[in-house]
Amino acid sequence: STLTTLKYNYPPPGTATYSLGIQRQIAPAIVAVLQYGGSTGWDQNDDRGINTLPLADGSNPANPYGLRQGVANGSLNANLYRIFPGFSSINQEENETNFKYNSLQAGLRAENWHSLTLQLAYTWSHEIDEVSSDLNSLSNPFDAKYDRGSGGLDRRHIFNANYIYPLPFFRKSSNLAAREILGGWEISGVTVAESGTPQTISYNGKDTLGLGGNTSNRPDLVKKVSYLKKRTAWFDTSAFASPTAPWSGGTNQGFGNSGKDAVVLPGRLHFDLSLFKTFALTPHEGPSLELRFESFNTFNHTQFKGIDSGSTDGNFGQVTSAYDPRVLQLGGKLHF
Repeated sequence: STLTTLKYNYPPPGTATYSLGIQRQIAPAIVAVLQYGGSTGWDQNDDRGINTLPLADGSNPANPYGLRQGVANGSLNANLYRIFPGFSSINQEENETNFKYNSLQAGLRAENWHSLTLQLAYTWSHEIDEVSSDLNSLSNPFDAKYDRGSGGLDRRHIFNANYIYPLPFFRKSSNLAAREILGGWEISGVTVAESGTPQTISYNGKDTLGLGGNTSNRPDLVKKVSYLKKRTAWFDTSAFASPTAPWSGGTNQGFGNSGKDAVVLPGRLHFDLSLFKTFALTPHEGPSLELRFESFNTFNHTQFKGIDSGSTDGNFGQVTSAYDPRVLQLGGKLHF
């Protein structure tokens, strides 16, 4: 079983946020915004496995990794040689990590400008951390910096647009039927375009650590990652190789040298559109019926979502999931 303990020195986590921006009206009903926004966090919480084997076997200088090698190949019982012998895994909850976020944000807002209401927003940003969520485990219990890199919340480019526009056609037609049936329709929509988030590539092959668990390993990065952007190969998997155990001459204690952010998941380009109109049911102010024709992922654009990230899997690098296909929806709302 695994025991969870709380570190004696458990300082409260702290965060600071800061921003500086300017706004300017560039035309009647149109306002532009440009600003910097950032945040910093310190003493953020994490889990650390504190009952692994020691990194080196001091009792045998000629073979300092002999115990770890024996645990890795299954010939030795790890619980007899752990830092706290006789116990199994021990997770320590602590506040030892930090994060940084910096962004440049630009926006444009138009309110009823020639009947158009529009909001545009673009953010260039970078988020760096060691763990991205509450009490995530450190991969290397001896070195939190092994997990320092672009975090799970990092999206370098984010663009959003939303708009509402009353279509001008037939609104003032002299033909009553055309005016009442074809006129008065409005269109609205939301567009999202964003780059993907980092994806950790995990090494799940033969044990090159021999530390008895409470760790996670990554492969070695042997060349720059190139992106093929195919369903069967999102990136060139030959950029990764299995790490080498220290008892076989490997460096970094058997941990792979690729960063947790070596690969970026597919980005997203998404459109939602809606066409709607309100029909008066009486000549004077009274009950009305609103009809809405809505589409989600309007252009049925295939949007890849996840990949197989296990470096020794047969499907390594292949796309494993996608966002929903186009959905059409018809709705009505009665106002009275």
